[in-house]
Amino acid sequence: MKTKIKIKNSFTRQLSITVVWKDLKSDFDKKFESIKSNYTPPGGRKGKVQGMALDLFKKNYTASIEAQFAEDSISKYYQEGVKELDLVPINQGKIIDMKFKSEQNLELEIEFEIKPEFKLPKYDKKFKVTAAKYIPSKKDLEDALADLQSSHSTMKEINDGAKEGDFLMVDMQEYENGNAIVGKKMEKQYIKLGGGVFQKKTLKALEGIKKNEKRNTIIDINGKKVDYEFLVHKVEEQILPELNDDFAKKADSDVKTLSELKKKINDNIEQSFENEYIKTVNNAIIDYFIAKTKIDAPDSMVANYIEHLVQNNKSKQPQMTEAQEEELRKNSQEGAIFNVKWYLIKDKIVHDAKLNVSKEDMSNKETELIKQDPANAKKIKVFLKNPENQQRFFDDMLSEKLFMHLKDFAVIKVDKKKSDELRKMQGVS
Repeated sequence: MKTKIKIKNSFTRQLSITVVWKDLKSDFDKKFESIKSNYTPPGGRKGKVQGMALDLFKKNYTASIEAQFAEDSISKYYQEGVKELDLVPINQGKIIDMKFKSEQNLELEIEFEIKPEFKLPKYDKKFKVTAAKYIPSKKDLEDALADLQSSHSTMKEINDGAKEGDFLMVDMQEYENGNAIVGKKMEKQYIKLGGGVFQKKTLKALEGIKKNEKRNTIIDINGKKVDYEFLVHKVEEQILPELNDDFAKKADSDVKTLSELKKKINDNIEQSFENEYIKTVNNAIIDYFIAKTKIDAPDSMVANYIEHLVQNNKSKQPQMTEAQEEELRKNSQEGAIFNVKWYLIKDKIVHDAKLNVSKEDMSNKETELIKQDPANAKKIKVFLKNPENQQRFFDDMLSEKLFMHLKDFAVIKVDKKKSDELRKMQGVS
């Protein structure tokens, strides 16, 4: 067998294989005899193919046997060829050309992809990244306490006109040019005056509305103005519990005073911001390696990534149309290329740095998780017995080790900002 490799780009290879007839003859003869033994000539017995019957069999079936033999030989010689050249395909090979006839050589041309070879930036010489770190303010604690109050609130139906903060159960009928649009009615929806799209002009238009009353107003939904008629079934006032020690104990059985509750909430807020900062640093490191590494994303890996993304979305949205699916594929292309590049870079860093997660590491992590949440120890153990969960657990721990390794060489410029700036960016007051 003779092989020749053609480099089409950094990840695509075209393999030419030639196998001479003398190396094929024995296997071809076996194939020929196998098919002949199951053939029944006209007026004869199965497998008894001689004389004129043999000549007729060869005339009618040789081309078919040659095609079957060539097809059967592809996998064998393809595998031998890539092994001989020390290549590892990452997709199914595509047959570009195939030639074979009895007593002639077999010639194959197969195109396939491999993981591209590339050089990592010299990150061990130190590299710089910038990451924003948001510092929590009193407003974060106030908002968290307000959410907690709301979750422990009670509702009281009122007959007075609705005011900001009240909840309304309404029917919402969409109108166009003064006419109700059939099929555009939402019944018994709960809305909060002053929340979401029910602010500013919409809030003023609905203030004072009472049970069984109708009003029309225009709502701005993502820049689109929609005319709605509201029919109120019920107006309710939210009664918030007083912020005191009794409330604190009711909200969290592990605390005894409001001060303890505030401290616990504040600690959680600070930890949340710290976790976001860690993610920001990790993302900055990823961006650095993507920008500094000359690497191409193999087409097959990008296609597989997008297909997995589409199937995952379809499982969550069974009603997804073909047009929506195509739009998702189109919009996912850039992100898929980015993520495939990072996957390849990450894989090389892990290999070169000899990073690994041992069974002892996983066992220690399991012990740590149980220590943090002893009440759910049994659930944690059952969860980690599942092979898929074990793999996810392993991947997460390996990723954690990877970033710890890279941060040893990173010079991180911290851009400290107040959380008020974050709220402004998110459009939250």
